[in-house]
Amino acid sequence: MSDKLNMNAVLAQLQSADERLVKDALATIRTQGDARAIRPLIELYCSAEDEDVKRQITAMLYQVKVKGAVEELMGSLEDPRLTDSRALVLATLWNAGLDARDHLGEIITCALEGHSDVCFEALTVVEHQELWPDRAVRTAALRVEKALPLETDPYKRDLLNDLVGLLRERIGG
Repeated sequence: MSDKLNMNAVLAQLQSADERLVKDALATIRTQGDARAIRPLIELYCSAEDEDVKRQITAMLYQVKVKGAVEELMGSLEDPRLTDSRALVLATLWNAGLDARDHLGEIITCALEGHSDVCFEALTVVEHQELWPDRAVRTAALRVEKALPLETDPYKRDLLNDLVGLLRERIGG
């Protein structure tokens, strides 16, 4: 119980206006953190002005291997307050080698709703994930194909074309 209370105190430090306390909390999370730290780290990333803090958070997330990490990351993708972190969260999934196979629909939603940087990261997640359920892949391909004619950004349209091709390749067509 004291470990849980201690981590709660560390997570609370992330919200401090004192830069030293924030950096101390980051150091503790780096060595002792668990999945509970993921969302507060992403929230801090979104609000931080200190580039060193952002780099530390990115480095930690890209190496995350804790139980429950995928669920926390997917929850962050769905949180409307954290929309600006979607590219970071998607990049975390593939950089950390996490298994996102049960979340293709959410990843595609990010690709369709986000800017080209988010779409690029979603494409990379799809590319790096070895297994996807066939039904989810078929549904995802149809969603992207339907959205393609509506996309006005030429670069993002190219990314979506690549995404459809990758999805079609996964289902043999």
